Amino acid sequence: MNTAATLPLYSPPPDELDATRGVEFIEMPVRQILNRCDSPRMPFRWTINPYRGCEFGCVYCYARYTHDFLELRDPMDFERKIFVKRMAAEVLSRTLSRTPIGTDAIAIGTATDPYQPAERKYGLTRSMLEVFAQLQGLDLSITTKSSLIVRDLELLRKINRRSKLSVNFSLITLDRKLQRILEPRAPRPGLRLRAMFELARAGIRCNVLMMPMIPGLTDDPAAIENVIRAARRANASGVWWRSLFLKPAAARRFIPFVKERFPHLAERIDMFYGRAEYVPQAYDDRMRRIFDRIRERHGFPIHDRYIAQPPVAPQPPRQLTLGGLAESPYSP
Repeated sequence: MNTAATLPLYSPPPDELDATRGVEFIEMPVRQILNRCDSPRMPFRWTINPYRGCEFGCVYCYARYTHDFLELRDPMDFERKIFVKRMAAEVLSRTLSRTPIGTDAIAIGTATDPYQPAERKYGLTRSMLEVFAQLQGLDLSITTKSSLIVRDLELLRKINRRSKLSVNFSLITLDRKLQRILEPRAPRPGLRLRAMFELARAGIRCNVLMMPMIPGLTDDPAAIENVIRAARRANASGVWWRSLFLKPAAARRFIPFVKERFPHLAERIDMFYGRAEYVPQAYDDRMRRIFDRIRERHGFPIHDRYIAQPPVAPQPPRQLTLGGLAESPYSP
């Protein structure tokens, strides 16, 4: 039996895709929405990104390279041309009905924010959560900078009762002035912390991702401790970090930005990234010691889950079951 046909699907508004605030929305045909990730550095096996491109315009965003595949090499295209995967929920539903996911983790929002402004109009993330809410036994995570996620609190509660769910809030600084420069259209830090508090109060596991840690801009120990202290007050379960890495597409945006806005850091950034995508190992080692000390002080786990992972062992195939059968072992 094909369970996809029985699942309630969210229908986006019937209005046409349009341009607003200088942003162009483009309908993107989608044949596959669940993508396999085999990187041993990542704590998930499957990824979902309902949009390609992101209006938040974070200057450091590594995912700008995804527009290169579309022959859009102007680094600003990533935030000005947003591709909308209009049939995402329908494709997801069909995929889950025939794909043996087993206990493999699924991550939503690994390349672009699933709650960016376009979500208010098109509702793709919500439509997929409605699919997930009908299933059980999932291992699902969502990564976002947006307080819009609170809109879907009841759906998240339902998923959390039947599956393992966590929400990761990206937050690299509490300095509002710096945040506006680095993340020009992303919600302010206070809104993210408030949203995290609301979700955590509803019993949903939340983490803070201090990613990326930007040399010279967000790596001051006092600033790091401010974020970690705020995460504790917002009832976060964990705080994870990773140093900035720059693929060529991201470097085309970030390097000129640093030279223009933070010229005193240009030489250091060039020394780190002029011939490499990753920071020197000595820098990571020093930052790890700082993070471990501060996280331990505030009662957070100190293992670096998002820095490196052992190879993921394959899981035996298992079809997902519809909600209404036995409760998930992850139910609270």
